[in-house]
Amino acid sequence: MGGSADSKVSGVENVESSSSDSSDPLAHMLAVTACLFDNSGSAVSLFDDDDRLLYGNAQYYDLICHAPGTHPLWPDIVRDNYANSQGLIIEADDIELWIQTALSKRRKQTYRQFEIDACDGRWLLMTETLISGVGLLGIGVDITQSKNVTTALKQEYQNALVKAETDLLTDMGNRRALERLRNILLSKGIHFQVAALMIDIDHFKSYNDTLGHPQGDLCLQQVARIIRSSLRVSEAYPIRLGGDEFLVLMMGAPLTLAHQIAQRIRDGVRHSAIQHPAKDSGLVTLSMGLACHEIIDSKSLSSLLKDADDALYQAKRSGRDRISAPLTVSDCV
Repeated sequence: MGGSADSKVSGVENVESSSSDSSDPLAHMLAVTACLFDNSGSAVSLFDDDDRLLYGNAQYYDLICHAPGTHPLWPDIVRDNYANSQGLIIEADDIELWIQTALSKRRKQTYRQFEIDACDGRWLLMTETLISGVGLLGIGVDITQSKNVTTALKQEYQNALVKAETDLLTDMGNRRALERLRNILLSKGIHFQVAALMIDIDHFKSYNDTLGHPQGDLCLQQVARIIRSSLRVSEAYPIRLGGDEFLVLMMGAPLTLAHQIAQRIRDGVRHSAIQHPAKDSGLVTLSMGLACHEIIDSKSLSSLLKDADDALYQAKRSGRDRISAPLTVSDCV
């Protein structure tokens, strides 16, 4: 566009002031267009080749927190908004560097679309159209509601994922969570040590048969709370495999530490003195199997879980209410 910025601005003002002349078709069209812009609900702007604001409707001036009828340069709008924490949100440590980066993107494409957020909580979808001989036309459409809906949907999706991998009765992970852990372990690509603790509630079927399933659920919840509170290590993951079967995976834990945790769980259940009318002792007890392996691939992880399960059944065959672990543990102590 030719001419100085002042002449361009005054030219726009002259067009606006003459828009009441209904005998001028162009003036009438501009008046109608301005009326449409003002009532569109969108923030509309037009910048000249020097990036000075030639035209802005009421919504645009409100967005940038500048007085209607003023014609600031676009970089000055950004500086003012940044300095006063108003209008458009600009997150930057170095505002001048941010402006230079933003300027490198303006006017490089005939059409550009992006999202911005404002200090008043609104989100706008901005489109910039470079019109030869006219300037840079910007239109901002309020997408706050759809943005909030999208955010809510994403949160609901994440919540659904968590619920899908959480056992609702015990608030532990379920088999889906175990599969995710398996994938994470195998994706690390390094050799590392994992201890596995398999846990069963002794004679739980007779507990349910005697007291009923609602009471059985309460027992499972009590045992689960004791297991979770006994871990006290950041890289330990409790899983309910189903029924009264539990698994705890402990990353990087030597067998000696894993055995201490197993003993802590066993003692916690004993001290809770959960009544079991179908047992001679009258109390709920646990059988546990412990194993420790260096995980290098899927086969070694499967071997770890099998060894822990075999150790659990050894504990049951030996009389229950005990912890069974491999005799040879030199690679895990």
